[in-house]
Amino acid sequence: MIRPAAPVGTLALSALLAGPVVALPAAAQAPAAAETTAPRFSFAPVDGGALKLDRETGRVSLCAKGPRGFACEAVPDSRDAYEAEIARLQAELDALRSAGAAQPRPPVPPAPGTPPDMSDLDRAFSYMEHFYRRLRSMIEEYRAPNGQERL
Repeated sequence: MIRPAAPVGTLALSALLAGPVVALPAAAQAPAAAETTAPRFSFAPVDGGALKLDRETGRVSLCAKGPRGFACEAVPDSRDAYEAEIARLQAELDALRSAGAAQPRPPVPPAPGTPPDMSDLDRAFSYMEHFYRRLRSMIEEYRAPNGQERL
């Protein structure tokens, strides 16, 4: 029995013991890439041609024989209209956000426990004083000259 100097796989050893080795074409030795993956396009027969579905993008085309031979024309898709509307609304929203960033933001209420701003308190008292004076003048208009109220 002859022993090889380096270890050899069982397939090579059985081929060596079985007789002459016949070289196989590359296609027969390993599965082709097309066999292991699904095809990109699928077709379905329809009246006047065939529908072609692109499995990667989801686009559908109608393939038919025309005056210059076969041609595939994209089928209108409502998804395209939705995507266009979404893109338009997104651009409008971005424009509104950028315009809103330039406008002053509303004042932030003070944290609990902090003393109120005295200018706010002064404005509130001024408003109430103005309200009271106006209300009194309206009441005085409706009083009778002798001090009695008229109704």
